[in-house]
Amino acid sequence: MGARTAQGRRGEPMLGLLYESDEWSDHKLAAELEALGVPVRLLDMEDAASEQAALGCEMLVGRVFASAQFRGHAASLERMARLARTAEQRGIVLVNPGRAHFFEVDKRRATETLAAAGLVTPAVYACAPPAGIDAAALAYPCVLKPNCGGRTTCTAIARSADEARAFLAEAPAIELIAEEYVEPARGFLTRIEVVDGACALAVKRSVADNGLSAYRFGSTYAAYPDVPRTVTDAAERGATVLSIELGSFDVIEGARGPCLIDANSVSNVSEDCTELLGMDLMRAHAEAVARRWHALGATAPHLRERTRP
Repeated sequence: MGARTAQGRRGEPMLGLLYESDEWSDHKLAAELEALGVPVRLLDMEDAASEQAALGCEMLVGRVFASAQFRGHAASLERMARLARTAEQRGIVLVNPGRAHFFEVDKRRATETLAAAGLVTPAVYACAPPAGIDAAALAYPCVLKPNCGGRTTCTAIARSADEARAFLAEAPAIELIAEEYVEPARGFLTRIEVVDGACALAVKRSVADNGLSAYRFGSTYAAYPDVPRTVTDAAERGATVLSIELGSFDVIEGARGPCLIDANSVSNVSEDCTELLGMDLMRAHAEAVARRWHALGATAPHLRERTRP
């Protein structure tokens, strides 16, 4: 795509699209933004020069996934954390805000923050490296997963202390979270995609034989047009609490009501899912970002001077 290597003419205001996993959705988003008149510079956060290059942009869109560490991209997470703080200090607009990114990479903090705001979340039993989690002290069944991660990598449902010990014995030496397993009252999980903090798409995701919901485990996806308002309300409240403008929430309709089991400040979508669900999510993201870009008056010379490193 033309946006893939867009550098911009000298002195031209640019929007920096920060990525690390070279997803179809990243390039789709860049192309849609350029079609809407936004000059885009794709910045690979695995490149050490990306931080300085990003600080020369007038606006940034973060697409560094918490799962980056499982692709050998821990450096991207480190650079993204530094950049989020520096961008805020320099007044460079970052979508999502840095605060949302730090919730993306710390599931315990996100869950506890949502709970403190009165939203239904799983109980957190422990958060520590494998050697620091006492299987005998957990309630069962429980979910064991990385505190910074995604895509159900290194994730399991343990139904007994023996199962938990077996999982912990094989787990990498990273911080894990042990939390309450919430039984889906309706037999599926709901993914709510938010754009500008409001529900833009609801998706039913079936639960696989291992109790998890993921495409790689054989879960099926379908649009959920009659999603209950209580579910979308919970996700939208969660987005407000965590400062997520563009992102998603995984929600289980459980016995206590809609339970927010995961929050993501970076949404991913494949080309086939775009066709399946009948909505162009990256187009919707691009339209939201383009509105911000044009509202900023990002082509004005005074804005370039304000945000120049």
